Amino acid sequence: MYDDSDSDSDIAYVRHVLRYMYPGSTPKNGRVIVLPAGTLGDGKYGDEEIDGEFCVALLMDDGVNVDRWRVRVYDNSFDGWRLLGVGITSLCWNHVGPSLRRCELQLEEKPQPASTSAMDALDLNTCRAPAVGEQNGYFGIGIYNGKNTQNLGTLWRSAYQLGAAFAFVIGRRFKKEASDTPKSWTQIPTFEYSDWDDFVRKSPVSAVWVGVEMGGTPLENFEHPRNAVYILGSEDTGLNTTMLRACQHHIALPTTGTRSPSFNVAVTGAIIMYDRELKRRAAAAKLAALPTQNRRDGIDSVKPLKSSASH
Repeated sequence: MYDDSDSDSDIAYVRHVLRYMYPGSTPKNGRVIVLPAGTLGDGKYGDEEIDGEFCVALLMDDGVNVDRWRVRVYDNSFDGWRLLGVGITSLCWNHVGPSLRRCELQLEEKPQPASTSAMDALDLNTCRAPAVGEQNGYFGIGIYNGKNTQNLGTLWRSAYQLGAAFAFVIGRRFKKEASDTPKSWTQIPTFEYSDWDDFVRKSPVSAVWVGVEMGGTPLENFEHPRNAVYILGSEDTGLNTTMLRACQHHIALPTTGTRSPSFNVAVTGAIIMYDRELKRRAAAAKLAALPTQNRRDGIDSVKPLKSSASH
């Protein structure tokens, strides 16, 4: 029985846990690390200091790649998240119960080199326009908690045909689908992630997440990133607000007039990939139309023509 009296013999021993969340994950889906007994001094109520470096070590032991993710801790005194640094000993512990204290941590991806757009990837200083179908950068596409197996197979088929580097599913097992007639899984990698956190931990480093859901930037106004991962929601619930906030971009398909903006998920994915390919071809055509007198075909950089005048 818990007793908060001042008697040393009545002081209850308290368990401490760290709960951490990947971008787009909710607290109830956070991962928990139970600190070993005695980590915080003698483990008695009120003795709640922990070094930030030790906290990071616990995350590493739990499988967090600290080279990719940095850690923020929730600070009750500031009512917000602050960066966890080595030497910090003032972690805030929430009193979950008489014998349990919990500290909230949030992971965020460390800054990576900026991902240029697919248009920018066509360097106007190079000599050759990419051939039709040649990729600049890469992209992958997948569905979170997809329900309809025919939609999954149709999306994989479109992904293969429109140049995706990979496809994926989140929250369900991959199965061969009859609607995937070219058997895309034999042509490009297809990954399966057990849940959202699993996807976040294993997604390509420095690739830009593009959430596809109603209410986003109209597709016609969107400039596709050079390296992108397109994430579509399930047919019934879509992507939740927390996931969309974790994405660098949020896009949607336009509709005519006031008609419903809800599209079939496989159709949505195909339209987005086709839009990417059309814009890529337009950039290639623009490059091919540039004057060539001061450059030569091949892989060399632009070089000035040699003067014919004698010296």
